[in-house]
Amino acid sequence: MLDILPSFASSDAVYNGKTLAERIAGRFYTPDNLAADLTEQMIRAFKMSGARQAIDLIDPFCGDGRLVAALLVRAADDSLLACSRWRIALWDQDKRAVTDAKQHITDLAKSLGLPASVEMHAGDSFADRPREQFDLVITNPPWELLKPDHRELAHLSLAERGQYKLRLRQISDELDKRFPDARGENAWGGWATNLARCGWDLSMRLLKPRGILGIVLPSTLFADQSSERLRRCAFTNYRLIDMAAYPPEARLFDRVDQPVVSVTMSANRQDDRPALLRVFDAALCQKSSSKIGDRETLAERGHSISVGFGATAGEILDLLKPLPKLADLEGRDGAHLWLGRELDETRVSEKLTSGTDFPFIKGRMVNRHTIVETPTRSVRRELACRFDSIARPRAVWRDVSRASQRRRMIGTVIPPGWVAGNSLHVGCYRDGDLRRTYALHGILSSFVLEFQVRCRLATGHMSLGIVRDTHIPALDRRLEERLGDEAMRLATGARIEADRMEVLVARAYGLERDSFALLLDSFEKVTDDEKALLLDKRLWMKA
Repeated sequence: MLDILPSFASSDAVYNGKTLAERIAGRFYTPDNLAADLTEQMIRAFKMSGARQAIDLIDPFCGDGRLVAALLVRAADDSLLACSRWRIALWDQDKRAVTDAKQHITDLAKSLGLPASVEMHAGDSFADRPREQFDLVITNPPWELLKPDHRELAHLSLAERGQYKLRLRQISDELDKRFPDARGENAWGGWATNLARCGWDLSMRLLKPRGILGIVLPSTLFADQSSERLRRCAFTNYRLIDMAAYPPEARLFDRVDQPVVSVTMSANRQDDRPALLRVFDAALCQKSSSKIGDRETLAERGHSISVGFGATAGEILDLLKPLPKLADLEGRDGAHLWLGRELDETRVSEKLTSGTDFPFIKGRMVNRHTIVETPTRSVRRELACRFDSIARPRAVWRDVSRASQRRRMIGTVIPPGWVAGNSLHVGCYRDGDLRRTYALHGILSSFVLEFQVRCRLATGHMSLGIVRDTHIPALDRRLEERLGDEAMRLATGARIEADRMEVLVARAYGLERDSFALLLDSFEKVTDDEKALLLDKRLWMKA
């Protein structure tokens, strides 16, 4: 099924250091240190689930077999497991890789003195066929999101592109049917099939009732909106045992700059002990360890796990949980909020003209609390007049911001008459109240709101849905006026104004100084001196 096009499969065209074939086939093998840690967690959990004389083990996306090899090496050190009979299954799309893996695993088991039989399947691991079930499933599935990318397909002819897109759509639809819980939600352009989600779903299905799963996944799956249905299924029907989270800076995979988690799960849903979250730094040193919570706690948090923040995230999010959400302010009456986007920037030059009748502003022209590049072009009148929102002042913030940036919520307030490109999200009150708009900007720009956003995001896209889902202070007119007045002063750029605004918003959220200090510790690029200013007792007494 994943053999999409002959021209594609043989292509060595490279985009961002990787060929399209490498992405789809998942040819990025797991590093040894991660494999060793994952197998240790699996063996520990497996022994607690009860002894077996015969053990069925599979890697459904085995590649060169290194994960199975790491698990066998660890098992050989255990007197109980070393005496068990091992039945090993290796599946992979790459016939050469799985053939070599079978030979390697056969030789390894013999050298370790493990009684083992090894079977292989060269083909599509996602194919619809009768499934065996296994005591141990260990794997690193392909991570690709199935969607066409013109930068990657530029080497194909027009006919090949059409053929490729058609085949890709067929594959996507078929996977959605086979793995409905893995189907993505709210996808742009209808492309939402993620092979990592499908691989996770398949791996759980392969478990026997007391089986143990060890899997390597992008951390996005544990917080993004698209994966919520699969997380709900996973955390309801299986037991999460351990998560080890690694930052992008660890560079665990060659040419892949992405946060990674290795996850250990059990098919024993009767066991509801809290899972453990271990967070590692770029040098692969463990920097924190905390309990995630039981099934009820995970359900209360929307089955979302903030893998980068450890225990801090859960504690702070629990404090904010009783508060309203930004989405609660939306509505059609004059006092309600409108959230959305304005001008589509596709072929934007055709939508602009000279002059500044309707000044056009885009993401790169905005910095925190300021406009760094004054608009010099105007949106054509007939297009600008389509947006009711431009009659009002608006809080805007960038649609794209790297996870590694010091602050990710980068926005300001723009005046009536300007038109925002869709590289900016827009929020405005339907009655055009300027002070309330600045109050909104102050909340959106705060550490407390950004903390919530960072807990849910792991990509550069600042999802409007996630911002909508953040908790905000319980606002009344007096608080809005105070926040609005303070936010207006931020235009001066004075440091003390920014600090006072942050503390005022934190107070409005109901946070005490100690809780705010805990939250600030999650922002690694905020210096100790800056934190000291934000935690100044005199500032808190005046807020």
